[in-house]
Amino acid sequence: MQIRIADLFCGIGGIAEASHLLAQHDRTDEMLISGIGRVQPKVVAAIDIDRSVASLYQHHHGIVPRCSTIESLPGIADDSTAELDMWWMSPPCQPYTVRGSQRGFHDARSQALARLIELIPLERPRFLGLENVPAFEGSLHHQQLQRVLRDTGYHYQQYILCPTELGTPMRRKRFYLLAKRDGKRFADISRKIEKRPFTEFITEAGWEDKTLHVPAESVSHYEAAMNIVDIRKRDAIAACFTSAYGKSPIRSGSYLHCSARGQIRRFSPNEIAMLMGFRSDFFSTCNLSQRSQYRLIGNSLSVPVVYELLSVLLAN
Repeated sequence: MQIRIADLFCGIGGIAEASHLLAQHDRTDEMLISGIGRVQPKVVAAIDIDRSVASLYQHHHGIVPRCSTIESLPGIADDSTAELDMWWMSPPCQPYTVRGSQRGFHDARSQALARLIELIPLERPRFLGLENVPAFEGSLHHQQLQRVLRDTGYHYQQYILCPTELGTPMRRKRFYLLAKRDGKRFADISRKIEKRPFTEFITEAGWEDKTLHVPAESVSHYEAAMNIVDIRKRDAIAACFTSAYGKSPIRSGSYLHCSARGQIRRFSPNEIAMLMGFRSDFFSTCNLSQRSQYRLIGNSLSVPVVYELLSVLLAN
């Protein structure tokens, strides 16, 4: 049985990548719903306001995202996607962050989520998933979403998860909500996963790429506020990468230090993509600027976390 997913605010396709991994690892053997048979999650529709993601999304996931503001749509399902089973929502986080002034309901960027909350009782997808920053929890939109889910008969579970809990050496704590129309209990998420070595995510090409080197004068000026990771340390963990990485020198992600090379450099977009759980050559074939690659990966999802959540949501 195929679970047809709408990837809303799709970006570069974190939920599509997780679905691909589920199929690749044959985890679907464990996903039996009501005895119907094997469940195969697949993204069949994607929507994003950013046109720059279209070719990259199509290349990796086989779908051209619809470029539209969600708040302007009469509904999510259309003639080509009338059989949608699930919505995955990753709405803008800025309305709930300190940098975004935490304006929440009053921030225009939250209107798309407000529209989706209105559409839930009308379209009633079988499954729902939402990701946002931890500060989303307790917001007016969070309260409104919970109320609509209860009133519409959904059973839901909420999580605060970080990739470090699942073996990835990168901090990216996020709020997640899963919902389904049946009342069956959600399975537990396994957190007994061995930590992967940090060096597994670092490439030789990154050291050879001079565009990633941080000038000595910049290091001297910002070093006290820079999160610099020593690749020799077995317990090294990268900080959360944001869309400002490569533009803002501090509080946007970590830097790599190798004393043997005498270098401090930025992570490459592909290295961050690997830390986020995407395939190792994710950006290798695209024609996007380095700045655009940093922006897109900084706005994306931790695929290993979404992989586990999707497994839990679709399990019997």
